[in-house]
Amino acid sequence: MAREQRKTGTQENDFDFDQYLEDKADEEVSIGSTLKKEKNEGSFARNFLLILGLVVTAVFWYYDWSPRQMAIAWLGNDAQVLGIEDESFNEIEAAIPEFDFDFNFNENTNTPETPLPPTDLSFTDYLTELNDVGLLDNFGSSSQEELYRAQVPVGYIQGLALTGALDNFGGSSIASMYRANVPLTYINNLQNSGLMDNFGGSSIVSLYTNNVPFEYIKGIADAGLLENFGGTSISRLYNNQVPLEYIAGFQPNGLIDNFGSTSISRLYENQVPISYISELNEKGLLDNFGSTSISNLYSNQVPVSFIEQLKDRGILYNMSSSSVINAYKIDGN
Repeated sequence: MAREQRKTGTQENDFDFDQYLEDKADEEVSIGSTLKKEKNEGSFARNFLLILGLVVTAVFWYYDWSPRQMAIAWLGNDAQVLGIEDESFNEIEAAIPEFDFDFNFNENTNTPETPLPPTDLSFTDYLTELNDVGLLDNFGSSSQEELYRAQVPVGYIQGLALTGALDNFGGSSIASMYRANVPLTYINNLQNSGLMDNFGGSSIVSLYTNNVPFEYIKGIADAGLLENFGGTSISRLYNNQVPLEYIAGFQPNGLIDNFGSTSISRLYENQVPISYISELNEKGLLDNFGSTSISNLYSNQVPVSFIEQLKDRGILYNMSSSSVINAYKIDGN
């Protein structure tokens, strides 16, 4: 009996420790999975709420934090049904400011290389003065602005009108002449002598700044050569001290058509007589040489007859002025 009880007790206390540990491990894994799942679900909710908040904030910022504007933009006419009014239409009474033309010219000039004196006139005042003397219609908007920027006195423009020369110039030309201090008397002389049609503003500036006397210009005109030269060319001739008589020598037989002011100045500087140039022209040799070549030929005393012989033999066209000079030195004498 006692043996049976010990046997029974042994069976009841037969504890399986390995099974116990395995059961505990399964239980911890189950609890961990549950906690991890709950944690993931909590993170997703927080992220979703954060993103939603950013989106809502951006939408409100775009519509200037105005629920009404947002509702009108999304719902359109339905917003009126919901009693939402578009408050932007209440702002159309704002006044449009007028443009101020009374600016400080010295601070707004586009030509800092030509400093301008201060002026007390605004642009609109300047236009009013031009209008008062009946000259406003002579200029377009760009010319008006250029005259104002150059600070050309209305009296200077009025003086041009009195000389009858105003129609020959635009705003840019008048501004250039005024900056160059070209006096009205100089312009008036050109106008009264019927020479104004031959020159623009830049030519007159060139003539005056190079101190070309009016008599020199008139002499070129009397020689019938004014159409061949502009202000810059006449200034070059005068600065090189080319006499009017020498220039007039190019008029007969169309010599002037072969030479410009630079060429004439070079020929005169090298003391090439008009007779030598005329003889070359008569023999049909001018097309072969320029002013520098003619100067070299003459200074080396090459006669036109020798050059003509080279032409007759058919070898001139392959020779430069230096070759002609060398040939003359070798066997010409």
